[in-house]
Amino acid sequence: MPFDINNGFHGDLFGRDRVGHTTPDAEASESLRPWLPVPYPAPYLPARRQDQGHPVLANVVFSSQNLIGQDASGAFVPAGLFCGQTATNANHATGGGYCILKYSSYDVGFAYNAMTGNYVATAGEIAVLAAPSNGVDGDVYTFADGSTYVISETTNHDITNAHACTLFPAGSVKPIGVALRNVFQYIGGVTISTTTGGMHYWLNGIIPTKFKVMNYMHEMGTAVQTKYVLRLPWIGANLTALQTMANADGVVGYTQGFYSRSFVHFTAPVVTTPGVVDGCLAYGNMVVAGIGEDAGNYAAYNATSGDPITGNANTLRDVCGRIIGIQNMYPIRDYANRVRTLWDPNRLVGPIQDPNPASIMMGGSATAGIDYQLNLGTDAAFQKAYTQGRPLHPEYSTYVLVHISL
Repeated sequence: MPFDINNGFHGDLFGRDRVGHTTPDAEASESLRPWLPVPYPAPYLPARRQDQGHPVLANVVFSSQNLIGQDASGAFVPAGLFCGQTATNANHATGGGYCILKYSSYDVGFAYNAMTGNYVATAGEIAVLAAPSNGVDGDVYTFADGSTYVISETTNHDITNAHACTLFPAGSVKPIGVALRNVFQYIGGVTISTTTGGMHYWLNGIIPTKFKVMNYMHEMGTAVQTKYVLRLPWIGANLTALQTMANADGVVGYTQGFYSRSFVHFTAPVVTTPGVVDGCLAYGNMVVAGIGEDAGNYAAYNATSGDPITGNANTLRDVCGRIIGIQNMYPIRDYANRVRTLWDPNRLVGPIQDPNPASIMMGGSATAGIDYQLNLGTDAAFQKAYTQGRPLHPEYSTYVLVHISL
């Protein structure tokens, strides 16, 4: 069982106690944290990862500090999801203009399919929420993890159903705030009112016969932060930038998994033309929610070239903040790279051993003194490149300070 947070931490054992968190904290200031009347996640959201510090490894549907909005039924969903018919897109055959939810084995029997309203039955099941106006049968959508889905209009009516989808008001989820903590998959009761245009419903947390589990209920709600500063890891111009750089540099043993991308992060290209910062990583640039597969995360505002997925430019109503700082963590400060705590999980003794030892590790434990957030946010891209003498790209160790104002 892998237990080191430097190697894409994936545990699969039940713990006895919740003794820590394996979610990097992005907060950089105190904030307003109002509660909303319906602080629960939509029941059709797929699991992004399992919380390795949770006693029963509960599914996390969006991470602490993810941007969130509300769907047409009022439940929380990651900001940046979109539905319906998108603009004519020249890249529709390679996935442009589509918004697709993909479910995993963790969702089987727990999550609802957003389009059909049925329980997810098999791993790999999908729900096509949006499609370009020129989408056709046989288009291939490529997810960030490299897997693909072939659009099936003839058999599944993917395009027709997507064009009619009304899950989100005005066609897309606008950010209203930021999640205060990890939000677990909704396992309470659901009453579906209609599946026309997607799954529309009421959440019912009162009648126990509707619950998916009879003897257990985790906390599914969250507060919403509205104005403060976040310190977000920058992972490059797109979701696969780290993997592309590692492959090009010959970094051995690096695989950027969906685990790290389910943590909160920032995507944007660097400035290549002097004076042209629209859509780029630059001081003072406005910030919007990532869209589609990157929903709930952060990206640079782009009003000129248009969004590469939907074909639509960002508008001022999409803006949720502004970049106020860019911080590179390398060279490592305060000699932190020389810190050794000699923490060895194999030395745990006693009648009860923690099956999730990484959750109680100190900041420099077994990390070569590298900030654990760098390792969690990039699946240890910096550490592998550093120890193998490969190029150390800024994307491996750069944080973006974003002032949020909603």
